Amino acid sequence: MDVTSPNGRRAFVELLVNMSLCDDSQLGRDPTMQYLPELRCWQIDCPDSSDDSSSSGVVSPYYFSNIICIADHLLGCHTRCFPATADRPARKLERGESIMATVVIKDAFALAKRNASEDDRDEVKTLKKIRDTFKREKPNGILYPKIVVGGRVSFSRGGQPVEDTTSAIYEGANDELLAIVSSDSLFRAHRRIVMKTIGEPLCTVRTVKEFVAVIYDAMKCHYMVVKSCKILHRDISDNNILVVRMKDGTVRGLLIDFDCAIDISKDEGVRGEMMGTRPFMSLNNLLRSNVTRTSLDDWESMLYLLCWYATIGFGTNGDRPNEQELTKEQKLVKEQEHLRDLHIAKWRHGTLVAITKAKLTNLRSLDNFKRDIVREFNKGTNNKELKDLALELYKALFKNGKLEEIYHGTEGEEEDPSLIAFLNGQPQPTSVDDDESNIANPFALRAEKWKQISDDLLSVIEKAKNDMVNWKDTP
Repeated sequence: MDVTSPNGRRAFVELLVNMSLCDDSQLGRDPTMQYLPELRCWQIDCPDSSDDSSSSGVVSPYYFSNIICIADHLLGCHTRCFPATADRPARKLERGESIMATVVIKDAFALAKRNASEDDRDEVKTLKKIRDTFKREKPNGILYPKIVVGGRVSFSRGGQPVEDTTSAIYEGANDELLAIVSSDSLFRAHRRIVMKTIGEPLCTVRTVKEFVAVIYDAMKCHYMVVKSCKILHRDISDNNILVVRMKDGTVRGLLIDFDCAIDISKDEGVRGEMMGTRPFMSLNNLLRSNVTRTSLDDWESMLYLLCWYATIGFGTNGDRPNEQELTKEQKLVKEQEHLRDLHIAKWRHGTLVAITKAKLTNLRSLDNFKRDIVREFNKGTNNKELKDLALELYKALFKNGKLEEIYHGTEGEEEDPSLIAFLNGQPQPTSVDDDESNIANPFALRAEKWKQISDDLLSVIEKAKNDMVNWKDTP
């Protein structure tokens, strides 16, 4: 909008007029949240859908005074998290005093289908299925996010209830804008979910033993969710695993954020889709491979996560800064200074093609993995134990004895015509039928044996957890 030109000035005036005519909700005001000055806290209305979907239902009020996750990105789900309670405070909070939270509320604008009852990737529906399945099967010792209530947020407009979705926000927009935002693939719905079990970010782990205990719990939950609920998470990352400090002093891990999850009881897994957090994405996802996604993609993400933390260190006593006390900009500067010359830095920064090339090279063989990644683990950690764990996980995933040697590492992928085109910045050819290809694709055969290989991976990390009682408890 160039206000130095007549057309630009006209467009600017039109913008101001249109803003003055907008409904408050279209300007970003959320009528389902209000500050209570008499109590010095916020009230937030949380929907409780009556069925398995997240369609709008009855509303329950909750109260919070702090935010533990802020929506500070222009794009994405705008996820916010609030530690809250269902009990209205009996008095005004003192300055600096926090509400005693019993639940955590996740508030996000997630990708969705317009009809909530048809939305197979609805996190509310997913969490309810997990809750009901585990309540019935009672798996031993599994820590998982327990949904209390949840659903799509709605508000009143003109005396009528309206779901807070992108359609409601852009209602009345001009045809040019509507042509851009009305695509089903861009449709988002405002969801709010109340869950039990409050945790801390993964960056708060203090020792290697704590870290291993946390990722074991998270991946044991992942394993059981796949096995019993037929749900694949698809976004294992540092943001989606929490540290839970129990009253008896033990440390547990909690797998959260099932926004990207799919129900594989109806579909054995998607192909050609890129899903997850880029530094931890599996090669299948980075390449948008036509290989079916399985739990092995999530295990591969977990291996990247382990390598990342083993490289930067644990706690605040070593080289690693206390991340909770730093701004995002300070974290980035510290991270770049600390990791600038390491191979693993290429997994985190750079173009999609550069990240893919780096991972293919680093994982091509066990020797490459040792030389490029494991050798650069932080010396201040339980170096030998973490190295051993990383190597055993690599062997179970990329050099599994259940597969012929030709299917080890990443060699086959590097000859795939789709990959060659991708790495050269060219349009990818249409998917090649497996029966017509002579390329030994290690990812394709591993996907066929994902259940057996997943058993092996869980056994590796379970053994490490049991053995760590003999490890030195050092950061």
